[in-house]
Amino acid sequence: MIYELFNPPTRISRKFSRQSWAKALELANLNGWQPMGTQPPASYDFHLLNADWDGTYLTNEGQTVTAVDALSLADALQKSLDDIPDFNSIEMDWNPKFWMEDELPEWLSPDEREMIEDGLEDEMLDIIGIHPFEFFAGGEKYLLIQFIRFCRLGSFIIA
Repeated sequence: MIYELFNPPTRISRKFSRQSWAKALELANLNGWQPMGTQPPASYDFHLLNADWDGTYLTNEGQTVTAVDALSLADALQKSLDDIPDFNSIEMDWNPKFWMEDELPEWLSPDEREMIEDGLEDEMLDIIGIHPFEFFAGGEKYLLIQFIRFCRLGSFIIA
């Protein structure tokens, strides 16, 4: 699963894998971020679905992170930068083809294949229990810095 974060006024976007997005939120929480909860997508029909919006950050339904929340997220992530190593001491290859025992069936659609591979990557990440400092070490740290800058632009949509 891919998360595309989009800032409508600037038309700037950032893409995150499921793992990177979850680890960024975890890192922010470790550094004092108090999530305010997302605003529901404009197309979310509460009456039709007979449901309430739960403020989740972990779906890509078009929900909005408010400007105040985005700035708070950026501040928390900024605090972590000194603790994240510039070089990665752990070499992990997240490409599923290198650690899957069996090949996936040929009859799977590309979307189904991607869903399964993403799920396997998530399971690997959870099993390893890698700390966000290690996850964002090395080249990932630069991506985190770019995300902090993005959050400072204000409100964004998770799609």
